[in-house]
Amino acid sequence: MLKKSSFKDKKVLVFDLDGTIVKLNVNWKELKQILSERYSNIYNTSCQFNSISGCLSYVVSKDDKKELENFFDIIREFEVKNIDNNTPIEESIYFIKYKNEFGIDDGAKLAILSLNTRKTVIESLKKEKILDKFDFIVGREDVRRWKPEPEGLVIIKNHYGIKSDEMLYIGDMRKDMLTGDNAGVDTYLIDDLIQYVKDHKKN
Repeated sequence: MLKKSSFKDKKVLVFDLDGTIVKLNVNWKELKQILSERYSNIYNTSCQFNSISGCLSYVVSKDDKKELENFFDIIREFEVKNIDNNTPIEESIYFIKYKNEFGIDDGAKLAILSLNTRKTVIESLKKEKILDKFDFIVGREDVRRWKPEPEGLVIIKNHYGIKSDEMLYIGDMRKDMLTGDNAGVDTYLIDDLIQYVKDHKKN
């Protein structure tokens, strides 16, 4: 459960994007099918994977940098085409806009770690008028080992030169919790933040 003490001594608060700040209007099943078919056509082998990250990991294992960029391009275009239909998660946006109300230190930075592409993150934050609140973004293109691997959180930690216990991560899925555990970072689900903001507003 999130409480005021959860933020004590935290220098960086890291957010996931989809399902945490906004809900993207993306048909993930269709996107996975497109990527699977492309993989099968290029490498002449079937591609059975449970996640987009799983498919990309196959491409990474082939050290095919050019094709990896092509996959990123497809994902980026697919994610942003319906970005005007994002659904904001109001409690998250309120917290981000008014973090000082919650006793967050003035010097604390906000960052993003997302499996969405950087353009998707930036355009989504712009749409909600909170892009200026964020100091650093790690999107899908910025790592080669995706959540629940800790690489993204390690990049953020190293960027700021801080310790793992000086960060806090908020996401919406079990893989986010595992990512935090793997990085040694305190991690909470978005439901905890939503309840925390609701309780704050009541009081």
